[in-house]
Amino acid sequence: MNRLLGDKKVLVAFGVTIFVIAVIVASGRTAQNEKTRTTAEGARPEYAAVRAFIGPPDIPTFLWRQPPEFVKGIYVTAATVSAKKRFAQLVDLVDRTELNAMVIDIKDDRGHLSFIPESDALKLSTASRPSLGTLREFTAPLRAKNIYLIARLFVFQDPVYVERHPEQAVQNKNGGVWADRKGIVWVDPASRDAWAYTVAIAKEAYAGGFDEIQFDYVRFPTDGAISSMAFPIWDEKTPKWQVMSDFFTYLDEQLHAVKGLATSVDLFGLTMWQHQYDLNIGQKLSIAAPRFDYISPMVYPSHYPKGFDGFENPADHPYDIIYKNLVKGKPALDELRIADPHARIASFRPWLQDFDLGAKYTPEMVRAQMKASVDGGATGWILWNARNVYTEEALETEVKK
Repeated sequence: MNRLLGDKKVLVAFGVTIFVIAVIVASGRTAQNEKTRTTAEGARPEYAAVRAFIGPPDIPTFLWRQPPEFVKGIYVTAATVSAKKRFAQLVDLVDRTELNAMVIDIKDDRGHLSFIPESDALKLSTASRPSLGTLREFTAPLRAKNIYLIARLFVFQDPVYVERHPEQAVQNKNGGVWADRKGIVWVDPASRDAWAYTVAIAKEAYAGGFDEIQFDYVRFPTDGAISSMAFPIWDEKTPKWQVMSDFFTYLDEQLHAVKGLATSVDLFGLTMWQHQYDLNIGQKLSIAAPRFDYISPMVYPSHYPKGFDGFENPADHPYDIIYKNLVKGKPALDELRIADPHARIASFRPWLQDFDLGAKYTPEMVRAQMKASVDGGATGWILWNARNVYTEEALETEVKK
């Protein structure tokens, strides 16, 4: 995920006064059953190459499984999957503890697919050594253990897609393709071709045995020479949040509304506090909640600046930060439910910190975040550690039924 040492600069408004808050995203984000909107006017038509991404045949209904009542998951990279012994240890960790889910990368930060797709067109994006191999073979033993499988994929940060479709990339006003401060290129978020490509990957994952798709990097770029960006498709007049709302609606129509497939989305933690503004990146709870089953806000305590909400060092207050985020986000969901009592509105399932940044994270501090998730009304939590090294002492052991 390589989000943890990358500055995520977003424009945030507090009350009447507008402050610029630098959100540091650390390396890596810096980086059973119970175990179980339209683009800008005049946008170009889909390219023939993208129309080829039709994905696999219809998804067999026998693959559908009821998600756990309360998800307790860990994040796993494709690289960890390729290290057979290490991956086996994580599977064993799930077996021995309260854990019941795994979030596994199927498309990485460079746009490579970590599995062998059925679609010949998608095979062009496959990594040279796809760690997951053939999805049915990969997911079968995990499903047999009643582990709920969530496929995570990067969306608009996609160098592989840009290499083949540079005309759909965010451009530099001075010429060429724009890149962020890390030298990574991005797809214009208004590209419907890229939307179709994303759906095709998601369908492959479902057909391969994953229970849910988690969409990450669903936003406009946040760092680098932002003023030099030019967009080949987005008209730069339509609000960014509207572009993202259209994308979310497209995902919903293609995956959930028709096929009933479970979806989730990762959002910046500040979306829990700022309901009126889109942080200048297109993210708002009110546009995401009606289109996904789960929202996973990145509310790592270490990612909040000194003095945030009165805390000298937010990282020292894991319970308070997680709980307050969930409480702050709740009114946005409540308003949607009141407006339409019959609507499907997402629930919160936060990412929790299980790494040392801002403070040495003890088992008690990891556990405090889990308790805050329950107390704050979440329907689960997912532990994040870029190296996939988790604090077992923070996990309860229990007899599995």
